[in-house]
Amino acid sequence: MNPLIFGYMRVPDDMSDEEAKQKQDGLNAYAESNGFHLAAVFHEYVPGAQSAFAELVEVVKRAEAKHVVVPSYRELALNKSLQDAMLAHLSDATGAEVVSLDECS
Repeated sequence: MNPLIFGYMRVPDDMSDEEAKQKQDGLNAYAESNGFHLAAVFHEYVPGAQSAFAELVEVVKRAEAKHVVVPSYRELALNKSLQDAMLAHLSDATGAEVVSLDECS
């Protein structure tokens, strides 16, 4: 069985269904091409909210997964300091590595 990877993305009100599907497809494609099983993608629908992120952290911890994929670090936050804090929290709580598809291109 392939190792688990979890995804996280924001879906603001002004994002089209097609754009959301393209982002999700990108996460799926990354998982497949890198030998992972994409277990779930957590979607954050409310601007500035972190409830789906908190759920992601708990699920990654329970599953003992070591990988998370995001379309870009901007999915975490627009502010670089907050991005860094969220990445540090996820890493400290779970030991997981976060991969940004922007960095893979």
